[in-house]
Amino acid sequence: MIRGGIVALMGLVATRMAPAQTAPVSVEIFSAGSLRGVVSELASKAAADYGIVVKPTFGGSGSLRERIEKGAAADLFMSADVGSPRKLALEGRTVVPAIPFARNRMCIMSRRAAGVTAANLVDRMLERGVRLKTSTPLEDPAGDYAWAIFDRIDALRPGSGDVLKAKARASMSVTATPTKPGESAAATLFAAKKIDMSITYCSGAAALEQQVPQLTSLVVPPRLDPHPLYGLAVLSDKPQAQRLALLLLSQAGQAIVEQQGLVPLAGSPP
Repeated sequence: MIRGGIVALMGLVATRMAPAQTAPVSVEIFSAGSLRGVVSELASKAAADYGIVVKPTFGGSGSLRERIEKGAAADLFMSADVGSPRKLALEGRTVVPAIPFARNRMCIMSRRAAGVTAANLVDRMLERGVRLKTSTPLEDPAGDYAWAIFDRIDALRPGSGDVLKAKARASMSVTATPTKPGESAAATLFAAKKIDMSITYCSGAAALEQQVPQLTSLVVPPRLDPHPLYGLAVLSDKPQAQRLALLLLSQAGQAIVEQQGLVPLAGSPP
């Protein structure tokens, strides 16, 4: 799928790329929050190599897709799932089919003192009183991936999926005031001791551990992990947007993906 996307984009760029311009051209990117590092590095390289200025907007992929459907202007959409880009493609909003470009893993964040391991993970999650935090499904694919984990646990222990989803719903409305500039919502909640466990992308685990040193991460066991697949929607026929998309799919772009803790797709089947 990634190869077909590259071929389609190369054809568009070859026929539409305008002569070099002296003034920088901006590209509006709507991006999943878990891709902040990727977008930042991509923007730096695009500015240095091509004179392209990236203007990013971050948020939950589901919410961003809805904004695009309602008319929000974006040239590229980098989503934490492939479902949202494919939906835009089916609606005729893309110039090429949706393109998968990376995978992620799901991790369980908890306090190191809790001693959560792969062997006791499900028991700890189900313990009475343990407050479990996830993102909101539909708004953010991280929430959908968490629900998929619950469903897989339910297949092993019937009835446990509903218990875990109820725990997660109870934590969705919990808030706390950040104590440090730039502190993530999850870090704030852990620091305020309002949650005990959180399901998040592994690519963001190191940053969360840095913000709250008492935390540790556990990679979700393979049989429970839905292995998130990220997708790209090219929404504009602007040549610079298509060049930026090709950069993301290139060897250099996929190296950025890997450096930021995700799993690149170039050179391997999605």
